[in-house]
Amino acid sequence: MFTIDYCGYRTRNPRHDLIDRPSGSASFLFLLALSPMHFTFPGRPAEKATPGACILYTPGFPQHYQAECEFYNSYLHFFASEEEVSRYGIPENCLFYPDNTEDIHWILKNIYNEFLGGGDCREEMEDAYIRQLLILLHRSRQQSAVSVTRQNIYPELLSLRTNMMQNCSQEWNIDKLCTIMNIGKSQFYKYYSLYFHSTPMDDLIQARLQKARYLLTNDAVTIQQVAYASGFQNLCHFNRLFKKHCGCTPGEYRRQLRSAQHG
Repeated sequence: MFTIDYCGYRTRNPRHDLIDRPSGSASFLFLLALSPMHFTFPGRPAEKATPGACILYTPGFPQHYQAECEFYNSYLHFFASEEEVSRYGIPENCLFYPDNTEDIHWILKNIYNEFLGGGDCREEMEDAYIRQLLILLHRSRQQSAVSVTRQNIYPELLSLRTNMMQNCSQEWNIDKLCTIMNIGKSQFYKYYSLYFHSTPMDDLIQARLQKARYLLTNDAVTIQQVAYASGFQNLCHFNRLFKKHCGCTPGEYRRQLRSAQHG
């Protein structure tokens, strides 16, 4: 029988918070990341997890993960025999990206509510929900195995990335990108990170800033026009991002260009 040790739903910890359990925990831990996290494993390189990443820690396995900035996740500590868990064929002690994260999160919400509610037949309901969670994860693995056989994913993804960066002033969002590729968000993030070691939004911002720096060389174009032509619809947001990534404001950057030309 599956029983809950402890659980959390949409839990927020302090920014950059670190979880470090060198001896793991006595129970299984299933974690669904809702913000970028960094996971460290014994004898393996650290891995960056994007929102939607999951991990199933086995009892006693070291747990070490830290938020890149915001710490936001849902999780479940539960007791069960290793035989009961292993029959579902879920990867253990490594990151994976199921395609049905919304369904998984809905189950985690029900588990959390059941854990707090303590109603009649609570143990039976907890057992049923945990089994449902593991079944969902198992089915997602089967579906992913079929999807992973898609042979031309890299050329398609590279073409889409090139199109996005060449036309960075257009409106791009994750829903649009996933629709073009005809894959789920979690799988899209997984492939994008695997091939390009970045996120689509990070690449889009860099492409827009690169275009902005080029446009700033033309004194006939105002800074507001530069922002809009580069794909930024909010001038304050543009100024803030430009200073963050370039070390100065767009106006200061333009003045530096003028000084270099007349220096």
